[in-house]
Amino acid sequence: MFVATWTISDDFTTTPTTPDRKHRAMELMKYSKIVAAAVVAIAAAHTGAQAQSSTAQAETLFRQGKDLMSKGKIAEACAAFDASQKLDPTIATLLNQASCREKNGQLATAWGLFLDAERQSRAATDAATRQLHQVATDHAAKLEPRLSTLTITVPAENRVGGLEILRNTEPVEPGAWNKALPVDGGTYSIAAHAPGNAEWSSTVTVAPDHDSKSIEIPKLKAAALQPAHDATPASTTTDSAPIDRPRSKVVPLVLGGAAIVLGGVAIGLELSANSTYDKSKAETDDAKQASLWHSANNKRNAGIGFGAAGVVSAAVAVWLYLRSGGEHEATSTSTQASRLIIEPILGSDRAGLVVGGRY
Repeated sequence: MFVATWTISDDFTTTPTTPDRKHRAMELMKYSKIVAAAVVAIAAAHTGAQAQSSTAQAETLFRQGKDLMSKGKIAEACAAFDASQKLDPTIATLLNQASCREKNGQLATAWGLFLDAERQSRAATDAATRQLHQVATDHAAKLEPRLSTLTITVPAENRVGGLEILRNTEPVEPGAWNKALPVDGGTYSIAAHAPGNAEWSSTVTVAPDHDSKSIEIPKLKAAALQPAHDATPASTTTDSAPIDRPRSKVVPLVLGGAAIVLGGVAIGLELSANSTYDKSKAETDDAKQASLWHSANNKRNAGIGFGAAGVVSAAVAVWLYLRSGGEHEATSTSTQASRLIIEPILGSDRAGLVVGGRY
């Protein structure tokens, strides 16, 4: 039986106990290095492809920005330069961003971009980048005197705890209060709010070129306290203070209509019962004759029941209608709404109508 053992040394090489194992270990190490090198090469190639793709897209957007600028489409050109700079930041693109913003009347934004380009190229040693640095420096210096400023004044006596100031939804840090800061021309919404105080807001319009505006934040007013609501809603009336409410005529009218319907049903059943009686008299078969007679008798009883119910309904309707003419009844909020319940009763030996409810 062949037995072999090996160990791993500090330099990550195997030490077989037989020449054959040593040869296999060396082959394995060689294969592992090849695989590792291949993985690194693939990763580098993928990263390089992504970088090349971003660079190509950035260059295309840069050229489109230049073309749009020449055609006078300033806003679209600025958007193209912004996208190009995001994909592949360069000093040249940054300068074109600044120049585009200047032509678009956004002098404060353009000034900031020129300053950014000047800072990024300050340590440059090659001639081309040094030239771009000088362009950025010169343009920033020319723009600075033309800048418009906006001062948000917050007097010490107007500052309340938790005061926050917003300029077009963007927070203005306390360190920027009472300072003339460069802004692009346009209309700005200034708002101030603090816990426990009513919010304040106003607008200010700044010209794009060499304008200076100031707006003062007043002392916020304390917010009005909301009245406490009672857990139990107050009733409009009490049992001890009844109110007069005229009786409704809806119930008597409904009963009157029901009386007409019941009367019609009673007449129909009576006519049907008479017809069935006539058939039973003409029937020669005793069993069929008895069945027809019982059927006719049931119809007649039902007709009598519906007729009686109709009469009762009519009488109640007339009484309620006359009673509601001018009479009032003291009621309270606990009184339930009027309800009317009509339920017919039909059976083999009886028929009728139950009328109930509250009025």
